[in-house]
Amino acid sequence: MLDDLFAEKPSTPEEFRRLLEQRGAPLVERVSADEVEVTFVDEPGDDTTVTLSVVIGPRIGFNPIDREFTPVAGTPFHVLTLRMRSDLRFSYVFRRSGRQVPDPFNPPPRFSECSVERFSGASVAVLPDAAPLPWLDEAEARPAPAVEAAVLASELLGDERRIWVSMPPGKFPDQSVLPFVIHLDGTPGHSAPSVRDALVRAGLIRPCVVVLVEQPAARRDHELLCNPAFSRMLVHELLPWLRHRYPLSRNPGDVALAGESFGGLCAGWTALHHPAAFGNAILQSPSCGYHPDLTWGTGAGELLRRTPVPTLIADCLAAETAPIRVFHDAGELEGSSTHSRWLDHVLTTKGYDTLYREFAGGHDYAWWRGLFADALLWCFRSEA
Repeated sequence: MLDDLFAEKPSTPEEFRRLLEQRGAPLVERVSADEVEVTFVDEPGDDTTVTLSVVIGPRIGFNPIDREFTPVAGTPFHVLTLRMRSDLRFSYVFRRSGRQVPDPFNPPPRFSECSVERFSGASVAVLPDAAPLPWLDEAEARPAPAVEAAVLASELLGDERRIWVSMPPGKFPDQSVLPFVIHLDGTPGHSAPSVRDALVRAGLIRPCVVVLVEQPAARRDHELLCNPAFSRMLVHELLPWLRHRYPLSRNPGDVALAGESFGGLCAGWTALHHPAAFGNAILQSPSCGYHPDLTWGTGAGELLRRTPVPTLIADCLAAETAPIRVFHDAGELEGSSTHSRWLDHVLTTKGYDTLYREFAGGHDYAWWRGLFADALLWCFRSEA
């Protein structure tokens, strides 16, 4: 593929850049029924080392690939070619002498800014056999209007945080009450309102309100890790605050709590312990291996280590089956997939109404943003 591109003999770097932009980056060439060669191209400047990091692997974040880009003689370009499964979708960044940047020939897509900073601003590669995410494509092409911002002051937590609310498209009678989803790790540019709008316009889901809850970075790890006080804030402060301001249903079956990673853990644990408030839980790559006493190490100490059952799984095993519905997805190539499969086995065995699926990727917003449409279809499918 790269040889073919250079064979077209662009006479200047500018012409090569234009040609690369027309072809699309990274460059992909099929080598077997289920594998491709993927060539990444960078233009880093002189004396700059370039490496690739992808959101696939054991690290929660970008996992480094242990090969450097190589210069293309007579050009300012450096390249790296890897053989990959042809069904992958993944976020990635280049590291130029240790500094993280997106692919200059494949800019980050819409909705690429995340509440967790280390994931933000990444490029996304979609290989030829990757499962399509049509509702994300529709959302990117036609984003929702700006969300309404407010501040929630919590007496239970002694703090405050920003809340963003997005109403569905259309007009509703004065006495109507709407289902709604509360999404943890919210930002004003989150994809959820736009994905919701695409599904509502298509008549596939009931019009529902999207509520985006800020998780301040300094408190995120404390708040989302099966924290009873934070869950009580959601139930006893956020829900009344929302219902006082918006025409929202009081039926727990019309309420979903959603999150990704730590947020998915919190959504599942909170719904399990407060089913009268949240009748639906949306868990996207939940960190369900979490237990406060779980530590990792190496050496002789491992011979004495006793591994506890993770908190969410242990609580599901111990409790009576709660009247909640659970949507759960996870990447088959992320380190937490074993715990997600364990949680799904427990939920299924205990008779929960649950849908579990795995995607061809890692711990990655590139998948979560689009599969959120499947979660909304699971929770609020149109009755028409």
